Amino acid sequence: MDKLINDVFAELADGDEDLRDLHGVLEEILPEASLALYGDNGAVVGASLPGLSAAMLDECRGRATETEICGSFRLAGAGWLHAIRLQDYKAVLVFTQEELTEDLAGNRHLAALYHNSIRLALLRCLHQEAIIENKQLSRRMEVVSSKHAQLLDDNHRQFLLIQEKEKEYAKKLESEIASQTKQLRDTNARLEAASRLKSEFLANMSHELRTPMNAIIGFSGLLLETPLTGEQKEFAETISKASSSLLVLINDILDLAKIEAGKLELDLHPFKVEGLVKSVEAMFRSQALAKENRLSYQFDPDLNASLIGDENRLRQILVNLVGNAMKFTSKGEVVIKASKAKEEEKTVSLLFAVSDTGIGIPADRQKAVFEKFTQADGSTTRKYGGTGLGLSITSQLVSLMDGRIELVSAPGMGSTFSFVISFAKAAGKEEGAPPVVHGAVMPVRADYGSDKALTNEQPSTSGADFKVLVVEDNLVNQRLATLLLKKAGYEVDVADDGLKGLLMLKEQRYDLVLMDVQMPNMDGHTATRKVRELEASAQKDEYASLAGRAAPLCIVGLTAHARKEDEQQCYDAGMNDFLTKPIIKDKLVSLIDRIRFPKI
Repeated sequence: MDKLINDVFAELADGDEDLRDLHGVLEEILPEASLALYGDNGAVVGASLPGLSAAMLDECRGRATETEICGSFRLAGAGWLHAIRLQDYKAVLVFTQEELTEDLAGNRHLAALYHNSIRLALLRCLHQEAIIENKQLSRRMEVVSSKHAQLLDDNHRQFLLIQEKEKEYAKKLESEIASQTKQLRDTNARLEAASRLKSEFLANMSHELRTPMNAIIGFSGLLLETPLTGEQKEFAETISKASSSLLVLINDILDLAKIEAGKLELDLHPFKVEGLVKSVEAMFRSQALAKENRLSYQFDPDLNASLIGDENRLRQILVNLVGNAMKFTSKGEVVIKASKAKEEEKTVSLLFAVSDTGIGIPADRQKAVFEKFTQADGSTTRKYGGTGLGLSITSQLVSLMDGRIELVSAPGMGSTFSFVISFAKAAGKEEGAPPVVHGAVMPVRADYGSDKALTNEQPSTSGADFKVLVVEDNLVNQRLATLLLKKAGYEVDVADDGLKGLLMLKEQRYDLVLMDVQMPNMDGHTATRKVRELEASAQKDEYASLAGRAAPLCIVGLTAHARKEDEQQCYDAGMNDFLTKPIIKDKLVSLIDRIRFPKI
């Protein structure tokens, strides 16, 4: 816009204004001279001087390119015309003066005087121009300053406005964050409450399901030990097998629920791979014979060092895979393999694989077998049974151990399930470490048992001299535990709750207490803590079961709760060991044998 205005005014401006200004200054400096300015563009400022021809002007313009005297011309009369070229103005100055009657070229002093006079005039014009330009510049500066101040004011107002908006936004943001934080806290509180309720539900569900299963499995087992007709034996065996299958399903559902709730934790202890693989093979030996399958295991001969891991969960993985292979294989082969995949200074990675020559799995169904309640074919459930939970739990257990299960299979060609898991080396630790009770290691199976097991005398293999107190409030469980123990040859008494159990410990001497956890009046944890307090006090001698013992009385927790935290609570209360319901006769007898005849 400024350039456009300047261009417009330049067209309207007088082009000879500079010559007129210069002419006025020269008249002030040389008042006695008659002078005129002849511009190169034909403009004439001042009175035309007679006798000056165009030829003279052309001669002057052609002689000089700077401000200097370019000629003196004698007129026809007595006067002289003097010409000076003004190159900066593109003009020629012509003047005459009555007293100046000679050629300036011949009088250098006079020529210098006029030359300096003209230079003075030029300097005055330049000074005047400078003054004008300064005024213009000052005006421009004032305008710029005014605009700058206005701009600063505008910017400041804008800054204040932005600040206000930022403060308002910050308040809104703070309020929104506070609201969102409250919502998150409320949501977390609800989730924690839901998780807590879910955990409590799992615990109660485990207890409620296992309690009747205890009676079904236990009494069906006892029934099979009685004289039965062929039909009665078949019925009892059917009940036993069905209840065992139901127990597997219950365990699978509870395990899956614990995994999905993030409640399943690994229990790391030293173990040996060889013993683990052999135990899994032994579990399925009779089943393999029944289905005419060849069952075998293979493992590297140098896998004899103790490793740190969850042996029980690893066994569960292998049991699921072998059980799955056995289910879908008849008159074929099932192989359990364990080999070293990678070894470092403190860790070793093992490759486990279970292969079979069974029916195989189509490629488009291989991912589905690891999903919950899913099998390779809908008809599989009808033909082979099962819920489809085993492989899902297996996959999640492998993931919990930082591994990943893989499947290679084809219809009619069998299947191979494999996974790699890393273990820490045991560094000299022995497997079978006893549980921790009250922060101290209690050698449960080494020196906790009957008084006879603590002496150097060889204990009797008969159970008649080993007395057990069962503290249990459920009548069915009382009856079952009593029958199982008596059939094993042990003396048994029953107490309905913890308070009555303490009374009976005071009155009679017992070698072992099977302590239920959930009971009225006094629960098993409280009763166990009371026993441990009595053992450490002077009242110990008042209790027949506690007096004169070289070691504390052995107490084994007995409960339908099967969570890891439930087991730990038993140890924290002072119990020496832990059995979950349903009570399996072989496990119970094996536990008592370890207590009676500890390894020394």
